[in-house]
Amino acid sequence: MSEQVETRGYWGRARFGGGPGVLLGVCVAVALVVSGGVAAWALAALDGTRREEIVVFAVVALPWIFALTWVVLVDRTSLRDAVDRPDDTIEAQWLQRAQSGAFTDLLLVLGLTLVAGVIVDLDVSLRIGLIALTAFAMGDVVVRMLWLKRRDG
Repeated sequence: MSEQVETRGYWGRARFGGGPGVLLGVCVAVALVVSGGVAAWALAALDGTRREEIVVFAVVALPWIFALTWVVLVDRTSLRDAVDRPDDTIEAQWLQRAQSGAFTDLLLVLGLTLVAGVIVDLDVSLRIGLIALTAFAMGDVVVRMLWLKRRDG
């Protein structure tokens, strides 16, 4: 009888086959092609300071595109310290409970803001209102997550 031992690495392996070298090579290639395409478009189609801004964006986006490509292409079961069933962890349960509570809080804040806006005649731009509500919701999830971690942890 021969048992096949599956080793897990730091970078993992690609879902489509191959080791970490293939995975990292594909990630680098995709990042260079996407960032290079955005930069080439900016240099060919735009002029002035807008061109420079897009080229800087393309350069700054290079590592983020690499990371996103790695997340999409890596086989999660080949990572060294990955949990086999991440949805069953206590952290996933905390996050689900924190998001549920934050959604309830967001509905409450939206309702109270609507009533106050009608009574006081608030004149707030849509962009500022959405930014404030998004920041509130994200902060609410963080606070609830920390509270649950402290209480249950």
